[in-house]
Amino acid sequence: MKLIWMTVAAALAVAVAGCSDDKSTTAASASSAASESSSVSAMPAATENEEPGSGMRIPLGETKKVPIPADAVMDIKVPVDWGAGTMSLRCTVTDSTGRNEDLRSTDIKKPETIDGKQWMTLWTFSSPAGAEVTVGCKDPESKIAAGADPAIRVVPRGITPH
Repeated sequence: MKLIWMTVAAALAVAVAGCSDDKSTTAASASSAASESSSVSAMPAATENEEPGSGMRIPLGETKKVPIPADAVMDIKVPVDWGAGTMSLRCTVTDSTGRNEDLRSTDIKKPETIDGKQWMTLWTFSSPAGAEVTVGCKDPESKIAAGADPAIRVVPRGITPH
């Protein structure tokens, strides 16, 4: 009988945590919520900004924590159709201590297709493998067209040893 009451209490805790606006859920409640999601199909995916093979999508004006994989540099990509508006973007990458990472750019912006859309690398940065950095870009001069999907992608790019 005690097991039934403990199960009911755990299910209630997961339901309350899932309905909360608090984004700082614990790993235990997140894993419990994930196991409950199989029975509740209306629950949103936990990784809605992560798209396999195409990096992490970050809307302009927002920041997201991005994990750094081993043997990779990270590219901040923007849609090619943003054109000259990309020059007004202001991007920052900070590590866990609040230190700004160096952003590198090249004059040649080679377009590449990701999920059927043309993207180009605006900035490149590197951090230690296993680190987590906070990435965000703003459009302070509102140069990006209103009809455009206002989001960047942060994509790992493999490096080859010399």
